[in-house]
Amino acid sequence: MTELLIRNARIAYPGLEGFVIDQGWLLARDGCIAALGSAAIPVPGAGQDAARAELDAGGMTLLPGLVNAHMHLYSLYARGIVTGRQSRDFVEVLRDLWWRLDRSLLKDACWMSAVFSGIDSLCSGTTTIIDHHASPNYISGSLSTLSDGLSAIGLRHVLSYEVTDRNGLEGAQAGIEENLRFLDHASGLGSGMIGLHASFTVSAQTMEAIRNAVGSRRVGYHIHVAEGPIDENDSVKRYGKRVVTRLAEAGFLGPRSLAIHCVGIDESERSLLAQTQTPVIVNAMSNMNNAVGLPGVREMIEDGISVGIGTDGYGASMQEACRNLLVSLRHRYSDPTGFWLDVQKSQVETNPWIASEATGQLLGRLEPGAAADLMLVDYASPTPINSGNVFGHLFFGMSPGLVDTVIVNGNVVVRHHHVLGVDTADLERESKKVAMRVWREFDRLT
Repeated sequence: MTELLIRNARIAYPGLEGFVIDQGWLLARDGCIAALGSAAIPVPGAGQDAARAELDAGGMTLLPGLVNAHMHLYSLYARGIVTGRQSRDFVEVLRDLWWRLDRSLLKDACWMSAVFSGIDSLCSGTTTIIDHHASPNYISGSLSTLSDGLSAIGLRHVLSYEVTDRNGLEGAQAGIEENLRFLDHASGLGSGMIGLHASFTVSAQTMEAIRNAVGSRRVGYHIHVAEGPIDENDSVKRYGKRVVTRLAEAGFLGPRSLAIHCVGIDESERSLLAQTQTPVIVNAMSNMNNAVGLPGVREMIEDGISVGIGTDGYGASMQEACRNLLVSLRHRYSDPTGFWLDVQKSQVETNPWIASEATGQLLGRLEPGAAADLMLVDYASPTPINSGNVFGHLFFGMSPGLVDTVIVNGNVVVRHHHVLGVDTADLERESKKVAMRVWREFDRLT
């Protein structure tokens, strides 16, 4: 039995019903929160045969770790890349950048991208990511490679491989097999889902192959939905139905699945998503960067859809993602005071619920039985912190650079801004070598 006792912390839960304990302690036991309280409440004694470590928070603010509900780890190698082309629309962005980049990835690049993107996530206070991966020239074993890298730095993760026909039916079948292999054997900090790229690159034949391969397994599906106009146009032209209807008829929707983006869905599709209790993950920065527009979040919420938040690989900071979602929605709807509670609920309730469903762990809570996934923020608050305004301090004051310590599964993985057990200077040197190979291959591809 292992225990970690955190003393001298300002414990703050930023939920819709938040709380603050100004001088508190928290006890983690075997990866979960065992107890927490104020300095006036005695700390429970160590369990029998327990090895207890203690951490003095020095008055820092302790909060639950954050969840990124849609990530692309491999986007790391797009930093500084030159496509040599002027992409005119979303499809050309995919063809000119992302579909050339993913075909340039081999095992070393997958591992490095997982570690470096994982470090960025941890150091901003994110303790769980839900990733959507693609590497057509390295499919078999790719999710285990990602998981090995993420486990080495202590980041909780839910992984899937994007099944697509754009690299041929053989590649699609390999993607199906990789999803199921990882799903059936994931352990430790890793969990699996079934990934699909998007309706417009997944044929009816491949969808049927997925259903047959999954069989009676209880799984969730992770798929891009109506990110750009091509998805809806293709579905209507080839199948005579809109994307969400097609996915519903295929059995890919439900509370364990994730519909990513949903920029172009209509009222009938919102109704189906609500009926099937399928969460929608909004990625505002990515959508604006790709000039595809913003999804109808207000209409989704009014129709009863659970809305989560991701970064889509456009950075790792969930604080930044939430701030940008808030201001983009206020701009879209000309509502200068709207969406505050909606964004708060998405980050502190919906995202943890989604990740909890995928991992089987209670995440994002500060209560006994929840996973001990935590962050300590070195935040000198210029204004009072209370139960009603914790979220405001988290996303407008506690910037990622102030995250001092991160704990995942009861283990300290970041201390004083440094990921433990990792030589970042050595990793940086090796990653640059890998990047040059990736970029050379990228330049070779058409």
